[in-house]
Amino acid sequence: MNTRAAVPSGITAELLLEVFDLPVSFHRCLVPITGGVTAALMLSQAIWTTQAIDSTANGWFSKSQDEWSDETGLTRWEQETARRALRSAGFLEERRIGMPAKLWFRVRPEAVWRALRAHTPADRR
Repeated sequence: MNTRAAVPSGITAELLLEVFDLPVSFHRCLVPITGGVTAALMLSQAIWTTQAIDSTANGWFSKSQDEWSDETGLTRWEQETARRALRSAGFLEERRIGMPAKLWFRVRPEAVWRALRAHTPADRR
């Protein structure tokens, strides 16, 4: 029996690119220190966002729940769980500012680095 699914005629590379959109990737090394893929994905996205902001922002960036969903595919509940884990581990700071209030985030790279170092076996450092 052939286990490969037949590709319907009319499927083109352009159609696949339109359907698949941009891939979401994350740093696999963050999974053990964050406790799971969801938190690792959110932290990876926060790190990427931090790299793209102006240095005068002191690491702070604002991102709405919808923006997190658009960028990562995470639901509201997945985001809240991941944020709680990242705050608890000391990897992410949050603050609400303005009227209406906007949520601002800042990655704590020194905390992430310490956790990665602690998780890396001594013979691989």
